[in-house]
Parts: sequence; structure tokens; C-alpha cells
Amino acid sequence: MSGKHISGKKYRISGSVKEKALSIRKLLVENREKIRELSSQLDRNEFESRLLREINTAITSTFELPEILSLILQVLTTLVNTQGVSLLLVNETDSTLRIAESHGLSTNDIENFYIYYAKLNEGIFHEILEAKKPRFIEGGEDLAIPLLLSVPLVSRNKVIGFLNIHSMYKNRPLTNEKIELVYALASQASIAISNAQMYALMREQAIIDQCTGLYNFRYFQQKLDEEIITATNNSENLSLVILDIDHFKHVNDTWGHLYGDNVLRELANLLKRNVRAEDSVCRYGGEEFAIIFPRCDTEITFKIAERIRTRIEETTTTDRRSFFKEPITVSIGVTQFDPSINKTTLIGWADSALYWAKNNGRNRSHIYDPDLETEYEKFTKTDD
Repeated sequence: MSGKHISGKKYRISGSVKEKALSIRKLLVENREKIRELSSQLDRNEFESRLLREINTAITSTFELPEILSLILQVLTTLVNTQGVSLLLVNETDSTLRIAESHGLSTNDIENFYIYYAKLNEGIFHEILEAKKPRFIEGGEDLAIPLLLSVPLVSRNKVIGFLNIHSMYKNRPLTNEKIELVYALASQASIAISNAQMYALMREQAIIDQCTGLYNFRYFQQKLDEEIITATNNSENLSLVILDIDHFKHVNDTWGHLYGDNVLRELANLLKRNVRAEDSVCRYGGEEFAIIFPRCDTEITFKIAERIRTRIEETTTTDRRSFFKEPITVSIGVTQFDPSINKTTLIGWADSALYWAKNNGRNRSHIYDPDLETEYEKFTKTDD
């Protein structure tokens, strides 16, 4: 056989080659672990991104502020595993804070908040408001309530509230990943809360009379519809009062319309102070006001009407503030809803009773009487 003979001798792998192989294997294992971690992280990031998108859709699908606030805290406690959380809103009128929604706070914590932190002109929330940046609370800080992290809710470069984490569940620390989720949620919450507040303001402006601050005629019509349905379905009483300022044209002609508007505002405040919380006081038009009294019969309503009438006369006659330039009196019509009639008829009855009072001496209250219908038709309704 030609060529060199190859013997059966065994060749050993040198130590350096073996070490390299082991090193490569170890590197492969580490890389596979890193790949699994990255894959898990990507899956988690995708899950969190999808969840945040769904949350954003949910909290922007309604303009009802209570629903939005409740949803935000539900998400926060679930997503970040928080135990104690709160959502504070700024009241710009008096520069105060209120707890709009909270979870996991004790009664003592809430009381301490209003004692130490309700005012925005000082304290930790004032500092966060000025900086417009999240604040991590160090263990050494002396606080009346527990607080780990406070994130200002900023809309249109203005702080409208604070999203707070007060405590975490045991063995569930506030990690960097969770902090990033809190920031993302706070950003979404700021937009949703701001939109809801703007919607509420627009809705209020649509139903509030700008001169008196009472509900306007539009709201009166809607509310009366609702109360009629409730009274019919539940077989409950419902009464309606319409009152008119006597000789109001003389007031405007003598003292001017600016003073006349002031009189309307003063009487509006007096009306609100003399009815129940569930009663609806509305500006019916011009110098007329309407009050809806749910679950109230004519006998009780008449007594309330008389109390209002005498209170107005006494207040304007013995005016300690010297606001009223002359005594003011009102005439009042009272009626009660009957299931056999509609809203238009109910208003007509109250209107007829009012003009009977005006045409029979003024400064008096009168309950609608079907037996006087022919007499009601004789009256001429004027602005005075």
C-alpha cells in the first residue's frame, strides 16, 4: 500500500482548546438566558403598552369625573400592586386640595391630610406644585400621612391635582418599572380629568343663569319632566311654585337695571336658603322664579311659599345692610301635580294661581283652584 500508514494513536485536545469550548458553551447559555429575559421583557412591555392603551380608551370614553377617578385608582392598585393610593384635585377658587378618590387610607390619614395639607400655599404639595415634578419621599421626612411618591397631574402647563402612592404591599417594592407605569398613567389621567372638568363646566354653564346663579329655564323644563316621571312611577306628591317680584318694572325704572340685577341675585340667595336640598330653584324668566318641590303636597308647599314671601318682605323692609333701596314683595302661585295632566297644564295651573295673587292685592300666595278657572281667564298677564 503506497503512502504513509496512519496508526491508531489517540490524540488529546489541548487544555486551551477545551477551555475555549467551555467558555463558548457558557456564553451560549448566558446568551440564551438573556434572550429569554429580553423576550420576557418584550412580552411584558407589550402587555403593559396594550394595557395602558386600553386604560386610555376606558378613561377617555366618559366625561363623568367620578367614574374616571375611580377607574384610575383601580388601575393603579392593580397595575403597580399598590396598597394605599389617593387622587387629589386642586380647587383654584380658594387654593385648596381635596381628596377626590382614595384607597387604603385610614380615617386618621384622611383627617390629618385636611388638617396639614389642604392648603396649597405651603407644605410638600406646594413644593411639588411649584416644581411640577414627581417627588419621592425619603424615610426621614416628617409627614402626617404616609407617602412614597407624589406625581403632579399637569394639564396645559397647570397642576390640576396629584396622584399619590402612600404604601405598597409587603415584598412588592416600588421598582423603576412600576414608577414608569405610574408616570404613564398620570399622563393619561391628567388629560382625562382635565377634559371631564371642562365638560362639567360647560354643562353647568348650559343650565345656570348667569345673573342669579340659579338653574335656568332650560334646566327647569328638563328637571320638571324628570320629577313628573318619578312622581307618576312612584305615586309620590309633586308641587310647583312660581313667584313674581311685585312692581319690578318700577324698581328698574327708578333705580336702574344694575340695581335690579342685584335685587334678583339677593332674592335668589334668599330662595335657596329657604328650601330643601332636593328642591330645585330656577329663574323662570325676567323677574319670575320657579321652585320644584318633589314629594311635597300643596299644603306643605303653601306653608313654605308663605314663609318665603314673609321672609322677603321682612328682609327688605328691615334691611340692616341698607342694600335694598325700598321694600320688595312677591306674589306666589302654588299647585300640585296630578297624573291626569301633563307638564304644560301643571305650569299653567301655577301660572294662573300666581296671576290671581297679583290681581288680588299682590304680596300673597295662592293655591290653584279648579273652581276659579273662569276667573283666572279674566286676568291680563303683564310684566309688572
